[in-house]
Amino acid sequence: MSQYSLDQVMMCPTLPSLPAVAVRLLELTGDPDVAMGDIAKLVQQDQALAAKVLKTVNSSFYGLSSPCSSIDRAMGYLGLNTVKSLVLGFSLVETTKDAEGGFDLESHWRRAIIGATAARIIAKRVGGLDPEDAFTASLFQDMGTLAFYMSLRAEYGKVVGAVPHWDLCEHELETFGFDHTRVGAELASRWKLPSEIADAIQFHHNPDACTNQNQILAQVVASGALTCNCLDPNAPGTSMQMLEQRMKAWFGSKAPEAEDLLGEVKETAETLAKMFGQEIGSIPSAAELIAEAQEQGLVHQVSMQREADQLAREALVDGLTQIANRKRFDAELKRVYQAFVNEGIPFGIIFFDADRFKGVNDTYGHAAGDAVLIELAQRTTDVIGNDGIAFRYGGEEFAVIVESRDIDFCAELAEKVREAFASKPFDLRMVEGAPDELKVTASIGVSSTDAGSPTRLSGGEQVVHEADESVYAAKSDGRNNVKVHGRYSQVTVTTDTGSVGQSADPTVSNADVTTASYRILLVEDDALAATLVISLLKRRGKIEVEWVKSGTQACNLIEQGKLEGHRLPSLVLCDFNLPGCDGHEVLRVMQENETLSDVPFFMLTGNNDQLMRDESVRRGVSMYVHKDEFCSDVNKWLGEIMNAGNTPSAKAA
Repeated sequence: MSQYSLDQVMMCPTLPSLPAVAVRLLELTGDPDVAMGDIAKLVQQDQALAAKVLKTVNSSFYGLSSPCSSIDRAMGYLGLNTVKSLVLGFSLVETTKDAEGGFDLESHWRRAIIGATAARIIAKRVGGLDPEDAFTASLFQDMGTLAFYMSLRAEYGKVVGAVPHWDLCEHELETFGFDHTRVGAELASRWKLPSEIADAIQFHHNPDACTNQNQILAQVVASGALTCNCLDPNAPGTSMQMLEQRMKAWFGSKAPEAEDLLGEVKETAETLAKMFGQEIGSIPSAAELIAEAQEQGLVHQVSMQREADQLAREALVDGLTQIANRKRFDAELKRVYQAFVNEGIPFGIIFFDADRFKGVNDTYGHAAGDAVLIELAQRTTDVIGNDGIAFRYGGEEFAVIVESRDIDFCAELAEKVREAFASKPFDLRMVEGAPDELKVTASIGVSSTDAGSPTRLSGGEQVVHEADESVYAAKSDGRNNVKVHGRYSQVTVTTDTGSVGQSADPTVSNADVTTASYRILLVEDDALAATLVISLLKRRGKIEVEWVKSGTQACNLIEQGKLEGHRLPSLVLCDFNLPGCDGHEVLRVMQENETLSDVPFFMLTGNNDQLMRDESVRRGVSMYVHKDEFCSDVNKWLGEIMNAGNTPSAKAA
């Protein structure tokens, strides 16, 4: 809570006060039966004041056709309100003299005079109120800043500082809990200014909040303040646009054009400033302001476009490797597939990931893994050049889209990519705790629209799936090689043949292996761990294992019903940390599949966090097994796995 209060400011003994002649004038004009001669006598009692009023009345500001030599005649020519507004204005000049020193009087009077000049012009155009009331209210609109300064001095100076006037209320409210519009309205009440003047002071930063008959005056005074902003050399380039928008909203078709208003203000405000004896600096012409606004607008437009372009680029670029990301891949895949359908333009997919990449993270840390991914991306883009677009598909998985080329070209390009990795160790000298060099290889899969009959394709995702399946074949064939869809036999992992890798018979596919009595779906991205588990499982009987290496692939197989082409699995053995999506997501997809919802689901993971274990159990895993526990007593856990798979629900599956 602020240590200051509005009462504290208003009780300050140094608060500015109006001269006696102004106070008496307000008392007289408050009486509807007052004689004009009484007011003239009051003003003429102060000869200096009377001289200033007559000099101003006879200036070009009021444009009288013949000179005026007395206050009586001035009131006859221009009305009581004009004389009153000038008396109050000159009284205000006297009041502000005490603020010299730490208060920027030049800026204060610049805003007051420009704002009052503009408000008077706008009031004449709009109609419905006395232009002199608008003039007076604008002169007094920022009296609250003076009262603030006179009561708080240095404390207020710290807040004002270099803050532009259009942001002043926000800073005052944040520091004191109230702003200069409240202080000014209280001061107006103390000085017994008319209620319409007090309301205009209180609402000149937010006239729409004034809900009584004085709203139009508040809007005119606010327009004068916005005119001041346009003539401030430090104001935003959109100030003139804002002035026009607000005046159109408030006054409709009666609103003056901003350019015309600014031109007229320049002609008259400088004259008025001389009458009031104030320095307000030079006022730029409307043409200068428009040219500057256009220049600033152009700069702003260019800046915004650059920001938009940068945001659009960031949305489609992988933050780590700085190549295209999965979102861009999906968009490009959709585009090239449509071009293939509509125009017969072929395309191919090269899919790969680093061999044993998980071991890099586990052994040397994620900084080393990140360095490897960055280098993989760089070497890939260097090799493919303009022949394709490289993407980080997810995790350590990468893809390349090659358009307008056949399968042979894609296969040759994939071999060049593989050779680029294997030919030279990766430089890890900048990674603390890692070796200076690390040998990195990749298993690469390739497919394209001409890798088989075009009728096989229901979408571009089919080509991606074929390339991804070819990666598994490459890994099972010893890694660090390229496999092209349709040019190798399908990979199966079965315990009755004792093979882990490529089938000897090129006609054999996964669908041919149906004689095993027990079937496990293994979801594991670490090929070494998968091979170990498979080799241990095969010793326990006639078992068929379908191995997939990413969460995304497992979910796709389940959602697309690809598992239903075989006997359904007796159980699922799934790692938690997987490329694409984690084990929880695979479990969710399993549970939503009616035919698989009762199949036992084992979570095999290196994460020993108790919260993770509890969350997995809550989600419905049959058992959460840490890999260290599994390796320490393999036989025990294999027994648990086999027993779970022999439950009635599993057998029914």
